[in-house]
Amino acid sequence: MFSLKMKKKIRMVGVTIVALGLFSFVGAQAVSAHGYVENPGARGLLCSQGINLDCGGIVWEPQSLEGPKGFPEAGVADGQIASAGGVFPKLDEQSADRWAKVDLSSGANSFTWHLTARHSTAKWHYYITKPDWNPNEPLTRQQFDLVPFYEQYDGGARPEEKVTHDVTIPERSGYHVILAVWDVADTANAFYNVIDVNFSGGTNPDPGPGPDPDPNPDPQYPVWSPTTVYLNGDRVTFNGNVYEAKWWTLGETPGNAYVWTLIE
Repeated sequence: MFSLKMKKKIRMVGVTIVALGLFSFVGAQAVSAHGYVENPGARGLLCSQGINLDCGGIVWEPQSLEGPKGFPEAGVADGQIASAGGVFPKLDEQSADRWAKVDLSSGANSFTWHLTARHSTAKWHYYITKPDWNPNEPLTRQQFDLVPFYEQYDGGARPEEKVTHDVTIPERSGYHVILAVWDVADTANAFYNVIDVNFSGGTNPDPGPGPDPDPNPDPQYPVWSPTTVYLNGDRVTFNGNVYEAKWWTLGETPGNAYVWTLIE
């Protein structure tokens, strides 16, 4: 029989183990947090909102569609594009009426990511299904136009919590799927989000480019270069503004409030 003192020790050890287990679980949940396309709503996000039904575990974490990067040459396997390589297999079910759709027009549009972990970024790229794709067959590379209709390289910069891209969607009609991919710079992975879209006709006009900003409005500060190391207090010009570095930085684009302070 255990003494009273020994029982107390056993009870304390048990409490410690439970606490550590809870801490590990919370930590694992935090690590799994990354990002999703918020507007227009991606398939996984609409699952978490109860708009798409019978989605599996994605309803708890639409931000966790992470798989190997390299699409379209490498990356996730055909038939597992929507689930980022089978992480949430329910998302790979595909038919003309399986998923709720968001209404869009071709032409100028904005896509916004909501990031729950601000990973250093290599690039963002977007694809759309071909005009003659078959919505009743699995999503494969053959179903997509593999030339991205939008691509942005960030050179390892750490993004803000919300990232918006102004894109031009090729002309389409009826039901199509858009694939948005976020390549992380310092890991081998990317985040894959598919958006189910109904193109009801019409095209949003392209606003066209705005006036070119003076690349160096204040000649006392150099134009920012992605290959130059900047130290705390260094000032540069970028897109018509002056920024000051908060600390050592290389390749992180001015405008990133974590690294740069907007001076004027």
